[in-house]
Amino acid sequence: MTPVAILLFLTGAVLAWRFRVWILVPFCLIAIVATLSIQLAQDQGFATAVGYALLAGCAPQFGYAFGLLARGTLMARYSPRQTVSRKASVAALYRQTSARDDRDI
Repeated sequence: MTPVAILLFLTGAVLAWRFRVWILVPFCLIAIVATLSIQLAQDQGFATAVGYALLAGCAPQFGYAFGLLARGTLMARYSPRQTVSRKASVAALYRQTSARDDRDI
């Protein structure tokens, strides 16, 4: 069961790079149903099968959270640093707004 949990964790981490959080709902449900049915087919007890199914359902969610954390860390690390003062940014916004107003006239 450990290799399956690791695979589901890594799949959840990969899903975090491309999809929104709603992808976890069908993915976790499929993982839970598949694990429950496989464990029951292998003559495991019902409580054991439910425990493994919950583990399989939680692994992608933890992986998704880890993927979001990794993506945010990498983007923060490799993003260009902006050292613009507040006055300069306010002036830039003013220029953008006044240019937009000039076009509307």
